[in-house]
Amino acid sequence: MANRTYAKGVTVAYDGIKVARQRLVLCRLMFDIMRNLHSAYAPATEPFGNRLETFFVGLCIALGQMDGRPFSVAKIATYMRVPRATVTRRLGRLQTWGLIYKQGHHYYMHEKTLNSLMGMRSYQQIRRILSKASEELTLLDAMAD
Repeated sequence: MANRTYAKGVTVAYDGIKVARQRLVLCRLMFDIMRNLHSAYAPATEPFGNRLETFFVGLCIALGQMDGRPFSVAKIATYMRVPRATVTRRLGRLQTWGLIYKQGHHYYMHEKTLNSLMGMRSYQQIRRILSKASEELTLLDAMAD
């Protein structure tokens, strides 16, 4: 049984969870990336985790735009498997924050926001987060052999 004891005497068992330490790295990776995006693009008054769904709608818009196939409300709803009404509310929030704009039926990211100093710092920080996680996973995978 693999265990880890924390400073407060709490012991967590990895027993029964395959590649638990690797999964832990991935869980931390997801949180670190989302926290970074939140601090770079959400208003300071918006609590982290309050509407992570909003960020995923934003990611759909960025994905479509950078892939040369912009997303509409219907495409985002299908991609995320959520109701169109939910997507519409999240798009409204992103527009209020000044991150996106609508042209015809499609949505786009404001390039000035992504290319801003804060946007570029966020990109560099996420690259470092990914690199660190990749190194940790490589090490953990090698130890498992």
